[in-house]
Amino acid sequence: MHTRRINWKKLAIYVPLIVLLILTTFQFHLNFRGGAAILNIRWEVSLSYPDNLALFGISYVLLKLAIFSVCYFWLYPRFMRQRKYGLWLLWAVIIWLGATLVRYLVEQVISPALFNYSNYPSDYNKIEYNIDNFYWLIPWVVAGTVIPFIEDWFRMKRDRQQLEIQRTKAELALLKSQLNPHFLFNTLNSIYSLAYQQSPKAPDAILKLSEVMRYVLYDSEGRLVPLEKELQYLHSFVDLQKARFKETIYVDLLVSGSVTTQQIVPVLLIAFVENAFKHGELYDPKDPVLIQVNVDGQRLHLIVQNRISNTLKDQAGGIGLPNIRRRLELMYEGKYQLDIRNTPTHYICELELDLSASQANHQSAAR
Repeated sequence: MHTRRINWKKLAIYVPLIVLLILTTFQFHLNFRGGAAILNIRWEVSLSYPDNLALFGISYVLLKLAIFSVCYFWLYPRFMRQRKYGLWLLWAVIIWLGATLVRYLVEQVISPALFNYSNYPSDYNKIEYNIDNFYWLIPWVVAGTVIPFIEDWFRMKRDRQQLEIQRTKAELALLKSQLNPHFLFNTLNSIYSLAYQQSPKAPDAILKLSEVMRYVLYDSEGRLVPLEKELQYLHSFVDLQKARFKETIYVDLLVSGSVTTQQIVPVLLIAFVENAFKHGELYDPKDPVLIQVNVDGQRLHLIVQNRISNTLKDQAGGIGLPNIRRRLELMYEGKYQLDIRNTPTHYICELELDLSASQANHQSAAR
């Protein structure tokens, strides 16, 4: 079944015009039917002066369109959308007073001076005049606020639906790509070689591989895992890499801070480490691959730095940085900073993460 997508840009243009037409028709209907008499408001429409109707009608429609446009395109996005309700109310009153003043100048000052007639009788007092303008102008302030509010509501509903779809796709992609088969095969070959040589390193390598596979296949099934397990996964991965290479590789994995009850999206940090092993120079003891994790409360700071290697390595497998970027945006919703820098000699990935954001998103998704 084909579903038509809403064009929000066109809707933003058409909605004000439609609202203007409906409200104008409704208010003119009340005008000629005496609807405002409900509020005991007095006015006169000079039917004997066609020019009067033309001048006041055109100026009034333009004024209403201006009020609606200012509220729709400026007042609501600037204050209501930012939840600055007090400032929104203040500016709404200012806009209404300004529109009332403009209407007074056009209908009661300029028109009498140029055409010798006004829209309101001479005995109209200020209280009646303000009540009348409140009745006719405030609906446009309200419409300029309610319409974008409704649009935002539908837009957020659509975004939430898309977010859930993207999360599902990301999780499916994760299940397909989180375990690098090349890494697994190469590690098994290395363990076989160690076992064949009866190396004392073989049992520890088997244990590390078991820990990695258990974490990837079982522990990471949920949306969140304990940060301690994610960091242990990094340690096991690095240890396996050291066992896999025949030559000595130089990698410094440093963790600082207190890791207690924090939680993190599973298999999130490994992509940056995998990238360093793929593209980094691993055999220089003076310039080792640096993996530094600092935890401060709910703030996590990760730095992965490696000297760029000119040797072509196995590029297949792994989660990949593009997938990680998408997962960060889905699960942390702007509560992170990812900075990837290239220098002539080094590649640096720096990630700052608010761990509490993923927990909030997890609770929202559960509801």
